[in-house]
Amino acid sequence: MLLALTILATSLTAAAAELIDGISFADDPHMLFVPVEEIAPALGWEMQLNQESKQISLNGRALDSARIRKLTNGTSLVPLDELQRAGATITWGDDGMQALVANGYFKKAATRFADKHVEVVLGNQRLRAYQGARLVLDSHISSGREGRKTPPGDFKAGPVKSPMHRSRLYYNAPMPWSVQVHENIFIHGFQKVPRNPASHGCIRLPLAGANPAKWFYDWIDIGTPISIKGHWPVAASRDQKPTFFGHLSIQKAVITIAAITVCILIILFILRRRGKV
Repeated sequence: MLLALTILATSLTAAAAELIDGISFADDPHMLFVPVEEIAPALGWEMQLNQESKQISLNGRALDSARIRKLTNGTSLVPLDELQRAGATITWGDDGMQALVANGYFKKAATRFADKHVEVVLGNQRLRAYQGARLVLDSHISSGREGRKTPPGDFKAGPVKSPMHRSRLYYNAPMPWSVQVHENIFIHGFQKVPRNPASHGCIRLPLAGANPAKWFYDWIDIGTPISIKGHWPVAASRDQKPTFFGHLSIQKAVITIAAITVCILIILFILRRRGKV
């Protein structure tokens, strides 16, 4: 009876544990990270930040700064073994994909290696990367310009992935942090990334600031689904005001011109009959 109650209580507390989508990186695929600001309250721990050294402490213990990663928005990520060093217990599931992080019996959080996927929206020139339901990267891009448009469709990352790829088509041009999408189409870093199509077909990510290009390269796995969708909108010319006929389709314009011509002919006919022409 006591054993049954223990098993039931364990099941209930595990089911009640907060679920946190973890973040993993291709350069260290067996390490799972969670945001410090999410795991601390889940475990009932106080988080402290030394403003001078930027050292983060959890449960009164300083975390190893060399092992802390960040999202491009500045969110700090801590690996699970650092949480264990700070006093948490880590229990992995049989498949090695999900872990229960606990502080005592009632303070628990479940985290997992969630699937990754990437969405590129050409209409607003953005790339968004997800792990599970978590948005891990949101960056503006520059896709292929007119005549060199980036192809829409569903692809998978790879097989080429290189920290410095060089273009075979365009004079050996450097393409840092390159991830192949389809044939000669890559996602890669670039110094100038305007918020409109400007490339020869590749998808440019910024190297400046938090360096989304390198972050994306470190994070994405070969085989990660990449969906490219939408079309870049053609903006109306700002220099020339649209004429009356500019608002009409070709078919409507032809009909309008024909109607005006008929009216003129009728007027001329009436005037001729009256002897005024």
